[in-house]
Amino acid sequence: FASLTRSFVTTDLPKVMPALGLGDEPIPLWWTSDFINSSPPGTATKDEKWIVGEFNCSCVGISKCLAAYCQDHTPNACYTDISKEDLYECERYAKILGQQAISMVGGPSFAPINVGSITRVAKDDLGLLSQPSKPKFFGALAQIYVRSQTFGGSDKSSNGHRYDSIPFANGMIRSGMSCQLIHYVHEEHDKFFSVAVKFDFIIVRCNPGQIKA
Repeated sequence: FASLTRSFVTTDLPKVMPALGLGDEPIPLWWTSDFINSSPPGTATKDEKWIVGEFNCSCVGISKCLAAYCQDHTPNACYTDISKEDLYECERYAKILGQQAISMVGGPSFAPINVGSITRVAKDDLGLLSQPSKPKFFGALAQIYVRSQTFGGSDKSSNGHRYDSIPFANGMIRSGMSCQLIHYVHEEHDKFFSVAVKFDFIIVRCNPGQIKA
């Protein structure tokens, strides 16, 4: 798929955000795209025509972290259930995300962010690295906990965080930024956004398919 990748990244990708009326915005930090080969069988690789079937930037998961999400037979699944091999790959992805994120953020911050006014939902932050003492930027990773669903939703570890939130946050931390894990609680809507505006960036990891509203 070298020809497809080269053509999409160099020629087509720069046109995507302007086509959506978002020319001044960067592409999402973490996303996927599905392609369909519409060429007749036997077409030379260089002449193939590929059609984008779907862009997905709605909470794309890191599949290597799937061992950390709860199911009926693994109700206590957590970060430490990810194998060393898969965790290595998770951290590699996260490092790339952190490097990309730092290039997208604007000016520096000078004060830590106090999140004490919003409800602490998660039981713990197992696996999260220590926040840098002098971060280049202050960030947060926002999640939801669906109280009507078992485990808080189909994408949760047993502590209430999304199964791949820790690697995402660690990627930011390894790049010299802070990344605090917070939850949106709808009863605290105004409080949440009064806190959110203080961050330089927020990574939203909320799966909308779990919310019926």
